[in-house]
Parts: sequence; structure tokens; C-alpha cells
Amino acid sequence: MENYLAFAQDLARQAGKLIKDNFGSDPQVKLKPDNSPVTKVDVAINNLVIKAVSKTYPDHGVFGEETNHGTGKEELQWLCDPLDGTKAYILGVPLSTFILGLTKRGTILSSVVYNPFTDQMYHAVKGGGAFCNDQPIHVSDASLSDGGIVILSESSFQYDQAIIEAGAQIEPLPGAGYRSTLLASGRCSGILQAHADFHDVGPASLLVEEAGGKVTAFDGSAISYDARITEGIILSNGVAHEALLKITSA
Repeated sequence: MENYLAFAQDLARQAGKLIKDNFGSDPQVKLKPDNSPVTKVDVAINNLVIKAVSKTYPDHGVFGEETNHGTGKEELQWLCDPLDGTKAYILGVPLSTFILGLTKRGTILSSVVYNPFTDQMYHAVKGGGAFCNDQPIHVSDASLSDGGIVILSESSFQYDQAIIEAGAQIEPLPGAGYRSTLLASGRCSGILQAHADFHDVGPASLLVEEAGGKVTAFDGSAISYDARITEGIILSNGVAHEALLKITSA
């Protein structure tokens, strides 16, 4: 697993350079069929990952946010969001991250979330803990009633009043990768995402879990990361999880 992690971290550094070097320049935005934006940087990094995986691990597949590689039936698959937080990037807000995770039949084995703007390399290996720049990180123990902060994706604003009534604070922030690093580092109590993409939430979930947190669907069930996620997702410090489940199931 160490070789896989080193491979992912090296790719993260290369991707981070592309993100920073192009930040603030013309992103050359196009709209995908679902009307979401994609930039030249998204595409360039996705292609970078596919090229590296096909050369180094030719029997592995890639599920990329922009382009896939392989048959989709490979035992080991890399999940990649090349530029998580594309809208923020287009607006010139430095909250975007590079996300890469290795999966085996829907289970995340290792993950990397890299913030190139702060040079923070987050990583986790299943059963091995979570780290930022090789220093251990851990979730907080703040409940909702303690005034814990819950981060909402743009798809989850309908839960804001219920969260406030439970005694918590809310903050809307873009990017599953960026949000997960805050949760895993103990800076918030939970994240609600009504619509989730397994390319980013999959690797991000391992970071949260290995930092001591909990991740489930809105109904409390476990999530497999080898196909599109149809349910909403709760990522929490564990302490706040039951309260968040009550809110999403009300």
C-alpha cells in the first residue's frame, strides 16, 4: 500500500502545480451535459492521472470525473476528482483540491486530498489513521447542541433551519475535498450533502473515517463507492451523527 500512496501523492503534487499555475488565468470553461462547468485544468489533470495509471499500473482502472480508463471491471480502481471545487476555481476562490483514492470492489483502500494553495497533503490508508503533511489528525468531539459547525453543500440548504434549531452553526462551503479536510482536522462537526459524487466523496470519506469520524447515507446505511451514489451522504465526527440522521430523515 505504501507504493500506491507514494504514487498518489506524487500525482497530487503534479496536479497541484497545474492548479496553482493556472489559477486566475482564463479557465476556458465549458458546460457538460448536466450543465455543470469544466475547465481546461479539470481535463488536463484527469488525463495526467490516466496516463500515469496506465503506465505504472496497467491492470488498474480509473473512474475520473471527466474521463474514465479501462473496462470498469478491474479489481483495483482509482477514483479521481482532478479539480474538486471547479466553480470556486472559476470564481478565483482558492478552495479547490485534488482528490485521488484507490478502491477494491467499492471499498476505499487509500486516499489523498491535496490543497495546493496551502500545500497541505492529507492522506489516509484503511486501518492506518488520517494525516496532514504526515502529522496525525482527528475529528472533534463537538455535538450539535454544543454549537458545532455543520457544513452544507449547495444541495443541502433545506436542512439549515433544523440544524440551527438543534443548537449548531451552519456554513456553506464548496468542494467535498476541502470540506472533508476541515471535518477530519476537527474544525467542524459534520457535513451534509444531499447529492454526492463518488469520485470525490469516496476518497474524502476514508479521510474522515480514519480521523475517527463516521460516514453513512441519509438513512444510516453504508455506501459503496463503485457506482453513482443515489442517496444523500452524512459525514460527521461521530458524536453528531445520530442528530444529523434525525434531521435528514424528518
